[in-house]
Amino acid sequence: MKRLKQLLGLFIFLSAFLLLALIFIIYRDGYFNTLYRKVHSVPYSYRTNAQYTQRETMFEMSPVQKADIIFVGDSITARAEWQEYYPDQVVLNRGIDSDVTEGVYNRLDTIIDKAPDELYLMIGINDIRQGIDKAITLQFYAQILDRLQKELPDCTIYVQSILPVNSSTGIDNKDVEALNASIHSLANERSLTYIDVYSRLIDADHDLPADYSVDGVHMTGAGYQIWLDTLKTHPNP
Repeated sequence: MKRLKQLLGLFIFLSAFLLLALIFIIYRDGYFNTLYRKVHSVPYSYRTNAQYTQRETMFEMSPVQKADIIFVGDSITARAEWQEYYPDQVVLNRGIDSDVTEGVYNRLDTIIDKAPDELYLMIGINDIRQGIDKAITLQFYAQILDRLQKELPDCTIYVQSILPVNSSTGIDNKDVEALNASIHSLANERSLTYIDVYSRLIDADHDLPADYSVDGVHMTGAGYQIWLDTLKTHPNP
């Protein structure tokens, strides 16, 4: 009986721990906010993202005057140690968790003022996740590219595809492919190099393999290595 009580107590403890961990993950990733907006038809605003505000204040305080390379994007970009991959160059990471195309467009000042020689842009998966109309996403994406080209005429801009996700996320990779096709067109219209990382990470089942992601979206080291290897096939022209 004593042994049974111990096992029952352990089961209750583990169940409570797992429940709290799940609640933390859901809260951290903004699923409650997303669900509320969908139920009440409230449009998403990047201004509600606390990490956007925090990171932008850090970018504004950056002492770097001139960057060799800047990586721009959302959490997938933010969580990579880009400087370690390019130790002999000044590399800035301008990724923000949960960011969307409108958010990137509205923080271009802190990117442009670093006058990078190369810029790698990957943004859009959160637009899909947040249910933002594709036309709005592409409008801001086009405005991002146009302003970068206008104000950074000597910068080589690389437009990267959005990465695939695992079906467990509830996002359909067909939507990712459709947006990628449109982004590719935007790059071609502006004579910019488009880098297809998506095709390097998708598997035969049209999914992001578990080996490349910790949660169906964010990359493991193996996933980042494939991304990096893909970038290295596109030397600065």
